Amino acid sequence: MIKIGIGGIAGAGKSALRDMFKDDGAFVVNLDEVAHGFYSNPESDIYARIKAEFESRVAGLINPDKSVDRKKLGELVFADRAALDKLNAIFYEAFRAYIENLISELEKKSRIANNGSGLFVLDAAVLFDSGLDALMDFNVWVGAKKETLVARLAERRKIGEKYAESIVETQLKAYAPFRERADYVIDNDGTLAALKNMYLKLIKEIRENVNKS
Repeated sequence: MIKIGIGGIAGAGKSALRDMFKDDGAFVVNLDEVAHGFYSNPESDIYARIKAEFESRVAGLINPDKSVDRKKLGELVFADRAALDKLNAIFYEAFRAYIENLISELEKKSRIANNGSGLFVLDAAVLFDSGLDALMDFNVWVGAKKETLVARLAERRKIGEKYAESIVETQLKAYAPFRERADYVIDNDGTLAALKNMYLKLIKEIRENVNKS
């Protein structure tokens, strides 16, 4: 089983690349969906830790349906670095345990071997800062020019360009070291067809490297 991590800045096309792997039969994990599950499950340990740590500091943290109000929590942590570090510590530990257990389960059951792909793909915005890159065989960074990122983000999130630019600039500064840590870098400034060609080349190179080892 070949384990591949995908990281990248918002608007770069990370999800589009992930979907190409999925369409070719890879077992794909979207870490955003995993996080959403933690936030919405009152029975989970993560939910309990978030509630214990932040409920006294965030009015209305728990929604009527018992899920965590991510927007309200976000307003706190993005204005308070210590709170953000605490939240990240809670999630990063949980993410690592979840992915380690999932990989172990898949390898034991040989589910990957039966899908014709032999690939496990992790789509994670926090791939490198969480340390999940260390669990992968190969890591891919998806980037694009600043103006491309701003335009895509503004359109996708329906926000103003100035706000989109502020998000992109923050991420470019924070994520700069991660690009250098990736095994492969894809600069996605073109069309979906162009990204598909880069994807096919990426898959070919990864399989060639595996065969050499």
